[in-house]
Amino acid sequence: MSTTNLAPNNVSKLRVFSLIDGFNLYHALERFDHGIDGADQRRYKKYKWICLRTLIQRFVLPQEELVGVHYFTAYPNWDEAKRLRHQTYVNAIHSRGVDYTLGEFKSKLVECRATCRETFDMREEKQTDVNIAVKMLELADAYDKLILVTADSDQVPAVRLLLTLNPDKQVFILPPIGRNSKELVRAAGKHRLIMTEQDLLAAIMPNPVDIVRDGRVTAQLWKPATWALPDGNPPANPNAA
Repeated sequence: MSTTNLAPNNVSKLRVFSLIDGFNLYHALERFDHGIDGADQRRYKKYKWICLRTLIQRFVLPQEELVGVHYFTAYPNWDEAKRLRHQTYVNAIHSRGVDYTLGEFKSKLVECRATCRETFDMREEKQTDVNIAVKMLELADAYDKLILVTADSDQVPAVRLLLTLNPDKQVFILPPIGRNSKELVRAAGKHRLIMTEQDLLAAIMPNPVDIVRDGRVTAQLWKPATWALPDGNPPANPNAA
Protein backbone atom coordinates (compact mmCIF):
# COMPACT_ATOMS: atom_id res chain seq x y z
CA MET A 1 0.00 0.00 0.00
CA SER A 2 1.38 3.41 -0.93
CA THR A 3 2.14 5.81 1.92
CA THR A 4 1.88 8.85 -0.38
CA ASN A 5 -1.15 11.13 -0.03
CA LEU A 6 -2.28 13.49 -2.73
CA ALA A 7 -2.25 17.22 -2.20
CA PRO A 8 -5.45 19.19 -2.98
CA ASN A 9 -4.14 19.96 -6.48
CA ASN A 10 -3.63 16.22 -7.08
CA VAL A 11 0.15 16.57 -7.01
CA SER A 12 1.84 13.88 -4.93
CA LYS A 13 3.51 15.16 -1.80
CA LEU A 14 7.22 14.59 -1.38
CA ARG A 15 7.71 11.59 0.91
CA VAL A 16 10.07 12.25 3.82
CA PHE A 17 11.72 9.57 5.93
CA SER A 18 14.07 10.09 8.87
CA LEU A 19 16.80 7.86 10.28
CA ILE A 20 18.09 8.80 13.74
CA ASP A 21 21.41 7.79 15.29
CA GLY A 22 20.25 7.43 18.88
CA PHE A 23 23.66 7.54 20.53
CA ASN A 24 24.82 10.52 18.51
CA LEU A 25 21.72 12.39 19.63
CA TYR A 26 21.97 11.15 23.23
CA HIS A 27 25.58 12.29 23.66
CA ALA A 28 24.76 15.71 22.20
CA LEU A 29 22.00 16.11 24.80
CA GLU A 30 24.14 14.67 27.58
CA ARG A 31 27.02 17.09 27.01
CA PHE A 32 27.23 20.34 25.07
CA ASP A 33 30.90 20.37 24.12
CA HIS A 34 31.02 24.13 23.63
CA GLY A 35 29.67 24.93 27.09
CA ILE A 36 31.66 27.49 29.08
CA ASP A 37 31.35 25.54 32.33
CA GLY A 38 29.86 22.34 33.74
CA ALA A 39 26.36 23.78 34.04
CA ASP A 40 26.43 25.08 30.46
CA GLN A 41 27.68 21.72 29.20
CA ARG A 42 24.59 20.12 30.78
CA ARG A 43 22.18 22.65 29.25
CA TYR A 44 20.40 20.13 26.98
CA LYS A 45 20.14 17.16 29.36
CA LYS A 46 16.61 18.23 30.27
CA TYR A 47 15.43 17.41 26.75
CA LYS A 48 15.91 13.63 26.79
CA TRP A 49 12.15 12.91 26.99
CA ILE A 50 11.37 14.03 23.44
CA CYS A 51 9.10 12.56 20.79
CA LEU A 52 11.32 12.03 17.78
CA ARG A 53 8.43 12.04 15.34
CA THR A 54 7.32 15.45 16.64
CA LEU A 55 10.91 16.69 16.39
CA ILE A 56 11.30 15.59 12.76
CA GLN A 57 7.86 16.93 11.81
CA ARG A 58 9.19 20.43 12.53
CA PHE A 59 11.51 20.07 9.53
CA VAL A 60 8.86 18.79 7.12
CA LEU A 61 7.56 21.38 4.64
CA PRO A 62 3.85 21.86 3.78
CA GLN A 63 4.34 20.21 0.38
CA GLU A 64 5.92 17.19 2.06
CA GLU A 65 4.62 14.24 4.07
CA LEU A 66 6.47 12.46 6.86
CA VAL A 67 6.10 8.75 6.07
CA GLY A 68 8.39 7.24 8.70
CA VAL A 69 10.88 7.78 11.53
CA HIS A 70 13.37 5.06 12.49
CA TYR A 71 15.54 5.18 15.61
CA PHE A 72 18.76 3.20 16.10
CA THR A 73 20.14 2.44 19.55
CA ALA A 74 21.32 -0.31 21.93
CA TYR A 75 20.49 -1.13 25.52
CA PRO A 76 23.32 -0.90 28.13
CA ASN A 77 23.33 -4.53 29.23
CA TRP A 78 25.79 -3.95 32.12
CA ASP A 79 23.52 -1.55 34.06
CA GLU A 80 19.95 -2.68 34.77
CA ALA A 81 18.74 0.77 35.89
CA LYS A 82 20.07 2.45 32.74
CA ARG A 83 18.64 -0.31 30.58
CA LEU A 84 15.18 0.09 32.10
CA ARG A 85 15.27 3.88 31.66
CA HIS A 86 16.28 3.55 28.04
CA GLN A 87 13.76 0.79 27.37
CA THR A 88 11.00 2.97 28.82
CA TYR A 89 11.97 5.78 26.47
CA VAL A 90 12.11 3.49 23.43
CA ASN A 91 8.67 2.08 24.28
CA ALA A 92 7.31 5.62 24.69
CA ILE A 93 8.50 6.87 21.30
CA HIS A 94 7.43 3.61 19.65
CA SER A 95 3.91 4.20 20.96
CA ARG A 96 4.03 7.58 19.18
CA GLY A 97 4.90 6.22 15.75
CA VAL A 98 8.68 5.73 15.81
CA ASP A 99 10.13 2.39 14.67
CA TYR A 100 13.47 1.22 16.02
CA THR A 101 16.36 -1.16 15.48
CA LEU A 102 18.57 -2.36 18.33
CA GLY A 103 22.29 -2.93 18.11
CA GLU A 104 24.38 -4.20 21.01
CA PHE A 105 27.36 -3.40 23.19
CA LYS A 106 30.52 -5.47 23.04
CA SER A 107 33.41 -5.54 25.53
CA LYS A 108 36.78 -4.38 24.26
CA LEU A 109 40.15 -4.56 26.03
CA VAL A 110 42.00 -1.24 25.80
CA GLU A 111 45.53 -0.51 26.95
CA CYS A 112 46.08 2.68 28.92
CA ARG A 113 48.36 5.04 27.00
CA ALA A 114 49.48 6.83 30.16
CA THR A 115 52.28 5.64 32.44
CA CYS A 116 50.31 2.82 34.10
CA ARG A 117 50.05 0.79 30.84
CA GLU A 118 47.21 -1.21 32.40
CA THR A 119 44.52 -2.82 30.28
CA PHE A 120 40.89 -2.19 31.07
CA ASP A 121 37.52 -3.29 29.76
CA MET A 122 35.64 -0.77 27.65
CA ARG A 123 32.15 -1.21 26.24
CA GLU A 124 31.69 -0.28 22.61
CA GLU A 125 28.36 0.10 20.87
CA LYS A 126 28.27 -2.01 17.70
CA GLN A 127 26.08 -2.40 14.61
CA THR A 128 24.31 1.00 14.63
CA ASP A 129 26.37 2.53 11.80
CA VAL A 130 25.82 -0.51 9.62
CA ASN A 131 22.14 -0.76 10.56
CA ILE A 132 21.56 2.87 9.53
CA ALA A 133 23.40 2.41 6.23
CA VAL A 134 21.46 -0.77 5.43
CA LYS A 135 18.11 0.83 6.25
CA MET A 136 19.01 3.91 4.19
CA LEU A 137 19.41 1.78 1.10
CA GLU A 138 16.76 -0.83 1.90
CA LEU A 139 13.99 1.78 2.19
CA ALA A 140 15.09 3.97 -0.71
CA ASP A 141 11.92 3.23 -2.68
CA ALA A 142 9.78 4.39 0.26
CA TYR A 143 10.97 8.02 0.36
CA ASP A 144 11.94 10.93 -1.84
CA LYS A 145 13.77 12.89 0.85
CA LEU A 146 15.81 11.54 3.73
CA ILE A 147 16.48 13.45 6.95
CA LEU A 148 19.50 11.85 8.58
CA VAL A 149 19.97 12.79 12.24
CA THR A 150 23.64 12.32 13.02
CA ALA A 151 26.99 14.09 12.93
CA ASP A 152 28.86 10.83 12.39
CA SER A 153 31.02 11.00 9.26
CA ASP A 154 31.02 7.18 9.14
CA GLN A 155 27.75 7.57 7.20
CA VAL A 156 29.48 9.43 4.33
CA PRO A 157 30.01 6.29 2.17
CA ALA A 158 26.37 5.22 2.60
CA VAL A 159 25.06 8.68 1.69
CA ARG A 160 27.31 8.80 -1.39
CA LEU A 161 26.18 5.35 -2.51
CA LEU A 162 22.51 6.20 -1.97
CA LEU A 163 22.80 9.32 -4.13
CA THR A 164 24.83 7.50 -6.78
CA LEU A 165 22.22 4.76 -7.10
CA ASN A 166 19.30 7.17 -6.69
CA PRO A 167 20.27 10.60 -8.08
CA ASP A 168 16.67 11.78 -7.77
CA LYS A 169 16.74 11.41 -3.95
CA GLN A 170 17.43 14.27 -1.55
CA VAL A 171 19.41 13.81 1.65
CA PHE A 172 19.34 16.44 4.39
CA ILE A 173 21.68 16.18 7.36
CA LEU A 174 20.22 17.23 10.70
CA PRO A 175 23.11 17.16 13.19
CA PRO A 176 22.12 16.83 16.86
CA ILE A 177 22.04 20.18 18.61
CA GLY A 178 25.46 21.74 19.14
CA ARG A 179 27.16 19.44 16.61
CA ASN A 180 28.15 19.50 12.96
CA SER A 181 29.76 17.30 10.33
CA LYS A 182 31.07 19.23 7.33
CA GLU A 183 32.14 16.08 5.50
CA LEU A 184 28.70 14.48 5.89
CA VAL A 185 26.96 17.68 4.80
CA ARG A 186 29.18 17.87 1.71
CA ALA A 187 28.32 14.25 0.84
CA ALA A 188 24.63 15.19 1.04
CA GLY A 189 25.05 18.02 -1.46
CA LYS A 190 25.37 20.69 1.25
CA HIS A 191 21.83 20.04 2.43
CA ARG A 192 21.89 20.82 6.16
CA LEU A 193 19.14 21.50 8.70
CA ILE A 194 19.72 23.17 12.07
CA MET A 195 18.30 21.79 15.32
CA THR A 196 17.54 24.45 17.93
CA GLU A 197 16.56 24.38 21.57
CA GLN A 198 13.08 25.52 20.54
CA ASP A 199 12.74 22.37 18.43
CA LEU A 200 13.64 20.22 21.43
CA LEU A 201 11.24 22.08 23.72
CA ALA A 202 8.38 21.66 21.24
CA ALA A 203 9.00 17.90 21.09
CA ILE A 204 8.81 17.19 24.84
CA MET A 205 6.40 14.32 25.48
CA PRO A 206 3.68 14.39 28.15
CA ASN A 207 4.48 12.66 31.41
CA PRO A 208 3.23 10.02 31.56
CA VAL A 209 2.82 8.81 27.99
CA ASP A 210 -0.45 6.91 27.68
CA ILE A 211 -0.46 3.60 25.85
CA VAL A 212 -3.81 3.38 24.08
CA ARG A 213 -5.30 0.19 22.71
CA ASP A 214 -8.80 -0.17 21.28
CA GLY A 215 -9.59 3.39 22.27
CA ARG A 216 -8.67 3.09 25.95
CA VAL A 217 -5.57 3.67 28.05
CA THR A 218 -4.08 0.29 28.94
CA ALA A 219 -0.75 1.44 30.42
CA GLN A 220 1.33 4.50 31.20
CA LEU A 221 5.03 5.11 30.67
CA TRP A 222 6.62 7.54 33.12
CA LYS A 223 9.63 9.65 32.41
CA PRO A 224 12.60 8.40 34.49
CA ALA A 225 12.77 10.33 37.74
CA THR A 226 16.38 11.32 37.11
CA TRP A 227 15.45 13.13 33.88
CA ALA A 228 14.42 16.67 34.83
CA LEU A 229 11.74 18.54 32.91
CA PRO A 230 12.69 21.82 31.21
CA ASP A 231 10.82 23.74 33.93
CA GLY A 232 11.81 21.65 36.93
CA ASN A 233 11.43 18.15 38.31
CA PRO A 234 9.14 15.60 36.66
CA PRO A 235 5.84 14.69 38.31
CA ALA A 236 6.22 11.78 40.70
CA ASN A 237 5.40 8.34 39.37
CA PRO A 238 2.78 7.01 41.82
CA ASN A 239 3.75 3.44 40.92
CA ALA A 240 7.44 3.91 41.69
CA ALA A 241 8.87 2.07 44.68
